[in-house]
Amino acid sequence: MDAYGIEFMVGGQVIRKQDWGWKTNLTFGYNTTKVTSLRNRPDIYGLVIAEGGAKEGYPARGLFAIPFVGLDPFNGKPLYNNEKGQVSGAVFLQDYNVGFLKYMGPVDPTIAGGFSNTFNYKALSLNIFVTYQAGNMIRMYPAFNLNYSDLNASPREFQDRWVMPGDEKFTRVPPIYGALEYNRLSGEYPYNAYNYSTERVAKGDMIRLKTVSLSYQLSPNLLNRIGLNSASVTAAAINPWLIYADERLRGKIPSSSTQAA
Repeated sequence: MDAYGIEFMVGGQVIRKQDWGWKTNLTFGYNTTKVTSLRNRPDIYGLVIAEGGAKEGYPARGLFAIPFVGLDPFNGKPLYNNEKGQVSGAVFLQDYNVGFLKYMGPVDPTIAGGFSNTFNYKALSLNIFVTYQAGNMIRMYPAFNLNYSDLNASPREFQDRWVMPGDEKFTRVPPIYGALEYNRLSGEYPYNAYNYSTERVAKGDMIRLKTVSLSYQLSPNLLNRIGLNSASVTAAAINPWLIYADERLRGKIPSSSTQAA
């Protein structure tokens, strides 16, 4: 495997006055990998899972997906280009023919870093820390299953699902099948393939306000009375704002919490 990367940090005191100041710091990293020799033979499932898989000529953890074609106009079942070269609702995930899979991108971000700003005014100090990442793809949460219960949270995607013939022209979300409709699918497992299809992949690009903290340095005169050299009081907010993420995630943070387990 070949691996390449570059990282740098730049920062300094932008303003330094007697009572107030501004200090900033920017970090940036770019890292990429490529598998040049691989002796194992991955199956479909080993390449489409959220953790990604290794395939020669691609990143160490590349994310692949089953090509989604559309919804069947008769019953709304999702259709794919499968391992047999057919358009079908059935995909055998243990098959070793992986040539039909679509490469989506690396699982690990190729770009990552942070931007920190600290503002001081007398005894007060305000720190704002923003993090970012880009260049990766993630497998969205496997929300579609054969069975649902009151313990399952219904994702927003269900609001756009196929309900009757003609809906396939406006949506790419499959229906919720009853027992009778599912039995008529003749042994197909359309939800399994749908969760690992190109429809359930999103960009991992993200800009997030990681922390906001406000500190107050207690007066030395007060601290000397109780035998302390220095002390401060800090209030902080952790992850208060997801500034940017792929719209397909519908407000979820693009991390392991949005991926399939």
